[in-house]
Amino acid sequence: MSEVTDDKIVDEVVGRLAVRYPSLGTDQIAKRAWEALKAFVNPTIRDFLPLLVERRVVRELKSISL
Repeated sequence: MSEVTDDKIVDEVVGRLAVRYPSLGTDQIAKRAWEALKAFVNPTIRDFLPLLVERRVVRELKSISL
């Protein structure tokens, strides 16, 4: 089983959200994804991190009415 790295998590989230929010640059999405990822310090099951990070970024983007 391959390890889910932080870079891979952010890349996955950016890839999905760039399609969902085309008016945002990938740099903006990546910055928010890195910030969201920091909230999950030493998670036990890293397989769910992409989903958790994506949900956190989507909530933030919705709150600023994009």
